[in-house]
Amino acid sequence: MDDELLAYYDEIRRLAEAKSDSREEAEDLLSETFLAAFAYRHNGGVIEHPKTYLVHTLMHKRNSLLRRKYRLPKVVSLQTLPEDAADDFTAAEEAYERTEEAAALRRTLLYLSETTREVLLRYYFNGSSVADIAEQLGIPAGTVKSRLSAGREAVRKGLTNRMNETKNRIPDRLHLYAGGEMGPRDEPMSLVEGDLIAQNLLIAAYDKPLTITELAAALSVPTVYLEPIVRRLTDGELMRRTDSGRYAADFVLLRPEDYRGRFEAQLVFVREHFECFWGVLADLLAEINAAAFCRALPLRRRRKLERYVLLRTLQSFQLHYSDEPVVYPKRRDGGSWIAMGRVYPGGCTETDADRKASEYVVHGGHRTSGGACDCGGASYLKLCEFDTTLWDSPCRFAACGYDAYFREMPQLLWRLHKGLPLAGVSNTMLECLDEMTTVGLLTRENGALQTDVPVLSSAEYAQAEAAVDRARRRLEEVLGEAYRSYLKDNRTEVPARLCGVPLYCLYEPATTYLVMGVIREAYERKLHLADVDYCCPPVVLVYDEP
Repeated sequence: MDDELLAYYDEIRRLAEAKSDSREEAEDLLSETFLAAFAYRHNGGVIEHPKTYLVHTLMHKRNSLLRRKYRLPKVVSLQTLPEDAADDFTAAEEAYERTEEAAALRRTLLYLSETTREVLLRYYFNGSSVADIAEQLGIPAGTVKSRLSAGREAVRKGLTNRMNETKNRIPDRLHLYAGGEMGPRDEPMSLVEGDLIAQNLLIAAYDKPLTITELAAALSVPTVYLEPIVRRLTDGELMRRTDSGRYAADFVLLRPEDYRGRFEAQLVFVREHFECFWGVLADLLAEINAAAFCRALPLRRRRKLERYVLLRTLQSFQLHYSDEPVVYPKRRDGGSWIAMGRVYPGGCTETDADRKASEYVVHGGHRTSGGACDCGGASYLKLCEFDTTLWDSPCRFAACGYDAYFREMPQLLWRLHKGLPLAGVSNTMLECLDEMTTVGLLTRENGALQTDVPVLSSAEYAQAEAAVDRARRRLEEVLGEAYRSYLKDNRTEVPARLCGVPLYCLYEPATTYLVMGVIREAYERKLHLADVDYCCPPVVLVYDEP
C-alpha cells in the first residue's frame, strides 16, 4: 500500500522544491508529507486518491510552515484546494498572494530595519543557510540567528498592528533655519526643504532617540523608504546615530507651546523697562541723524535707516547673552553652522493669541545678501535688511522668489541708484518691479524708477555700526542684570544630549518678541514712526567702489 504512495514521490518532491525557499525546507516538507500519509494509513485511514491527498497534505504542511514563520492565519485549506492541485498548484499560491494577509506581510517586511530585513530575505526568500548568510555579511552565525528570531517576532507584531491600521494623520511641518555660514548647496536647509518625510523624521526623533523601525512606526512609512533619508540627514549632521543604533535629531527643535507660554512675559519685561530701553535708543537716533550721510538722505530713506539701526541695536542686545563668542562648528558640507527648527503641527489652526504674537516677530532676523561684484563701478554690494509687520511687508521677496531676490536685488538697487541700464537683470526681477515699489524698495519719480532705500558706503555703514555697538553696550550696562535674570526664568528645556548648544538656542522663545515689543511700545507712545503712513522697510544697501 505504501508503494502506491511512493509512486508519486518524484512528482511530490519536484512540487516541494518548486514551492520551498530552500533545499532544507523542501526536504522537510517532503518528509512530513509522506510521514503524515503513512501514519494516516497505518491508523486505518483510507486514501482513495493518493496523488490528490499528497498534494493536499504538502499544501497544508507548507502553510503551517508559513504560519510558524510569520504567524499568519490559514488561507488555503484542504476543503478549498481543487482535485487537480498537482497540475494547477500555482493557482492556489497566486490566490494567497492576492490576500490581505500576504499584502500585510509584504508591507511589514518593508518596515523592518535594513539589517534585519536583509537576513530575513536571504534566509526565507533566497534559500541561503545561516552559515552562508554569516559568510556573505561577515557576521557571526549567532548574530544571523538572533536577527532571524528578532525579525520573525517583528513580523508577527507588525502584522498584528497593521492588519487593521487606519492611521491617517496630517503631517507636521518643520521650518529649519541656521546661524553661521551655510554649505555650498544651502545646507542644512536644503536637506529638508519641501521634504515632509525628512521633516517629520527629525520631529519624531527629537524627544528621544529612536530605532529605524520605531521611526517607521511613528510615521507609518516603511523603513525601506526611510533608510536613505535617515542616511542623508545623518551625513548632513542634522541627525546623529547613537552607540545603540538609534537616531536622534541633533539640533534644538521648538514647538508652539515653547513660544506661547513666553509671549506675555516678554511684553511685561518691555513695559517694566521701557524707559531704560528708549533712553538709550533715543540717544542713538540723535547720533545717527547728526551724521552727514544721514542728513543727506531724503526723509523717507532716513526713516528706513532709523528703523534699521533701532532693530540692529535691539537684536544685538537680544542675542548678547554672554561675552563668550558663538563658535559655529565646521561641517562636512563645507559650511560652519548651527541649525534650529520650529515645528508647525499638522491640522492645527492659528489662534487669536498666535495672530497677535505674529505681529511682534522679526521675520528671519537680520539678513544680508550680495558680496564682491563688478557692477556699474561697485566692487562690493551688500543688502542688509529686517522683515517686520509694522509699516512693512514681511517676506518682501515672495513676489520674485527667494533665490532671485537675494541673488539679484543688491545689483538691481545699485543700478537704479546710479541711473544705469538694467542689463543682466532677469525677467523674473523685471516683472516684479511694480511689486518692489509697493513694498518700499523702489519709487517712481517723474515716471522713472528710483531706489528708495538708504545707500551707504562701507565707511558710512561702519560709522552706523559703531553707533549701534555703543548703544548695545549701553543697554547692557543699564539692563543686563535684569535681562539675564529674566532669561534664567524663561529658559527652554532641551534633551540632555543638546546641553552644549549655544545659549541663543535655549533662549529664543523667551526673546522672539522682545525686539518688536520695544518697537511697538515706542510706536504706540508716538515716539517712533509717528509721521509714517507708507511702507517703510528697514533696509540698507552698502557698497564699495574701487
